[in-house]
Order: sequence, then C-alpha cells, then structure tokens
Amino acid sequence: MFSWTWAEASGSGFAPRLSEFRPADSQSIVEMMEGKYLLAGELVDTGGISPFAVDVGSEAWFADLSAFGWLRHFRDLSDTGQRRFARTLVLDWIGRNGSFERESWAVFITARRVLNWLKSYALLTEDAGPEDIRRINGAIDKQVQSLKVRARYEPDPAARLMAAVAMVGAALCALEDPRDLAALVRRLEAMIASQFDGDGMHLSRSPLVQIQLLNELVPVNQLLKLRHAGLAASLGPRIEAMHRMLDALVLGTREPAYMNGCGQMPVDLILAIGAQSGTRAPGSGVLGGYGILADGTGKLVADGGLVPPLEFSAQAHAGALGFEFSSGATLVVGNCGPAPGQLPESRNLFRHSSGHSAPTLDDVSSAHVGGRLFLADRLRPTGPAPHITHVEAENALELHSPAYRGRFGLDIVRRLTLMGAGHTLVGQDRFVAAGGGRVREETFNIRFHLAPGAAPGRARSEDMVRIVYRNGETWAFLWEGAEAEIEESVRHSAHFGLLRTRQIVLTGRARAGREIAWVFTRQ
Repeated sequence: MFSWTWAEASGSGFAPRLSEFRPADSQSIVEMMEGKYLLAGELVDTGGISPFAVDVGSEAWFADLSAFGWLRHFRDLSDTGQRRFARTLVLDWIGRNGSFERESWAVFITARRVLNWLKSYALLTEDAGPEDIRRINGAIDKQVQSLKVRARYEPDPAARLMAAVAMVGAALCALEDPRDLAALVRRLEAMIASQFDGDGMHLSRSPLVQIQLLNELVPVNQLLKLRHAGLAASLGPRIEAMHRMLDALVLGTREPAYMNGCGQMPVDLILAIGAQSGTRAPGSGVLGGYGILADGTGKLVADGGLVPPLEFSAQAHAGALGFEFSSGATLVVGNCGPAPGQLPESRNLFRHSSGHSAPTLDDVSSAHVGGRLFLADRLRPTGPAPHITHVEAENALELHSPAYRGRFGLDIVRRLTLMGAGHTLVGQDRFVAAGGGRVREETFNIRFHLAPGAAPGRARSEDMVRIVYRNGETWAFLWEGAEAEIEESVRHSAHFGLLRTRQIVLTGRARAGREIAWVFTRQ
C-alpha cells in the first residue's frame, strides 16, 4: 500500500493559448445553473447542491463531470454571474479533490481535465482574484506533475496517450517555455506510432476512442504548429490519417458506426472534428480492419472481426461480420451498441455477437468476452485472424471469419454488395467446411437490428418484410434459404440509455455449403 506524492512545479502560470473547436450550448448553462447536469446520456438533478457532492453511481456520468468538458458551454459568455458560476465549480472541485483521490484522479480523466481547464483558462482567470488564480494554477501544475509520475504505470494505452497529449498541451500553455518540450513531443509521437495502425485507426478499433483522442490532439497540434512548427512536422500526417479513418466510419446519419464500444455520439461533435481537416475517406475500401462501401447516398461499415491486442481490447465487441448501413440520413440496419451506464452488469452481454447485425452459430459469440482476473473485461479471439477483400468492380466486400472453425468446423463468409445509388444492399452468408475436423451442424442465427422507430411488418403468405421508417421511407427485406422471425431489440441512446426497436432474425441449420441470400431495397 502506498499513496502518490509529488511536489508542485515552480512555474509562473499559464496563458490562454489552447483553442476549443467544440460547439457550445447555451441551454446546458441554464440547466446547470438550475442544478441539472446532462452528462454521458444521464440527467442528474442535484437539487441545488454541488455536483461533486452527489453520489450518482454512474461511472460514465462521473467521468464526464470530472473531466470538465462541459466548461466549453460557458466560454463565450459576457454575463459575469454565469462566468463566476463556472469558476466556482472549478474551485469547488479543487477544494474537494485537490489532493489525490483514486477515481477523480484517474489518468484518463485527469488528462482531459487539464486540457479542458487550459482551453477555458481565460474564462477561469479573467475577473478572478489573485488567490483564486493561484489556486487554479497550482491545481493544474499538480495534476500535470501527477501525470508525469503516474502515466507510465497506467495499464490503459489510451489513457497513457491522453496523458502525453495533456503534458504537451500544458507545456505549450506555460508562461515560461519548458526545457523538456521537445522530449515531450517526441514521446507523444512515439506513443501515437505505437497505438495507431497504418490506416490511422487506434488499435482498440473503437470509433469512440478515436473521437476522444482526436478531440484533444487537434487543438494541441494546432498550437504546436503555431508556436513550434518544426516540432509539429511529423505529427501532421498521422493526425490526418486519423481524420481519414474516422470519416470512413461515419455514416450518412452523421454518427459513427456503433462498433467496439462506440454508441451514440453528438452529431455536432463529429461535424466539429471533421471541420478541422479537409481529409476525407476515399469511398469504398478496407481500412483499419473495417470494410467500407459507398454508393450514391448509401454508406455501409462492416467489421471484419479483427480482435484488438489484449492490452487494447477492454472495450472491444465480438462484432465479426456485423455491419451498419445507412441510405442518406436513414439508418436502415445497425448494431445495439454498448450497454448504457445505468446497466454496468450488462456490459459483456452487449459485447456479444448477438448484439450485432451478424451471423452466429449456436448463439456462440465470435470472440471470447471476459474471463477471470485481468481478463474480466478483455476480448480474446477464438480462431485465426479474419480477412476482408474489397471487390472494386462490383462495389462489394467479402468478409471471411474463421471464428467458429475450432468448435464447429465451419467458417462463415459474408458477401455484401451496395448498388442502386445506395438504395439496395445485397448479402450472401455461406458456411464453408474448414480446419479438417468434423463439421457440427448447429442452428445459425443471422440478425439484422433495425433503427429505432422502424416498423417491420410481414404478411403470412409473403417471404418479404416491409419496413416503414420514422421519416416515411419504406424498405423491403427479402431472403431465401432460412426461416425469418421479427423480434424485440434495443439500440444505445445518449439521452435515454436504450431505445426499444426490432430485429429480423434468419434461422436454420448450418452445414457446409449452405448459403443464405438476403436483400434490403428501398421501395
């Protein structure tokens, strides 16, 4: 047992140099001043007391509160009372948590808090008294020093990288240029190189982590280019690759695909990040282990099933062969997304393959979800690595998953073709004997989770499901080679936790050579 100790640096303070590109929301200010805090999809009414005095029980809400990203809503205010309210909340946090506390000083949260305070530094210090400014500077200093000591022991790679971003950001905002800036930048470059693949995808394969890191990296890199252009030279191309990868994962709904722990994200945040770069994804292709199809207004993102390295797999989902498909602003088919913060006990359930628009055998997941001790939150592969092929001439993807080979002697090959300006998606799922062992014939389920508000209906005499979406669009789903049922489903919501929806489930007996064909087409 030991406690963390460190001395505050003797710096002379900070300057408001770090920019904030995320949009502000004036309604959020009104709600917060009334004691209502909508964070991480959960609205908490504190009854007028400090939000830092409330025990909500939601880790996600607590993390968003403690990271202070909501300070941006106050940044452009001229009302001195509202600006004082924001500063009072910061000083209240310092009074309650100024010394180390395990949860509020977690590395990922601390790094984000440092960056958010620096982005709002003018808000916090203008019109503040000397003592308040001293306390704010001291708290930033102490947190930066803690990151320098503790980040190296942090098991989460994304948290270590966020700490490196925060340390560079703090160095750039210091009134006195730090002598170790070049070393901090080199360390940041090395961590980015080790945590992102050649396509610019974070090794967690999570769009959420990609967004969180870009959200903080972009303003720090912009300031680095402004003040020390030579040091920023090698960071630029890597960050552009990250932008390109994120753009590939965003559907026509302006939301990222619900994959590997990513659920509903604010559309204005996605647009704000995209506006920081002119880099766009090239259209159809294979990037970061995902297959992308684009045609007209249609966009499809499919997960090949590549399981992240163990160190990066704490948030990963068993989504092999799962996909999300939008046509224009209509989400046609999607995944359930992560468990909401209110249901932490269901976290691994939502990571199961059945929570994705994907095929499964005997309701077995395509990857091991969880385990004992260190493996309790890790995703682990069940077979050889999968692969994806982009068939350019046909605007098609062929995804090959060997996840079920060891247990059932079968691989699953899914072929997806997008055509008709994005109004028709054709799919085939084939079971192929593999591994040389005995083939076990088990029940297959092929799930298609529909968008919230979609109303599927089927006449008894028809092998077709008509789906009416909220905007009035009607789509038809046709299939052959399986039985079909319409069942209940859910989809993650940032505001309601979960939204009830429906899913189409194709079932039958899996055997080598069997093929199931299906089509979504707009009527």
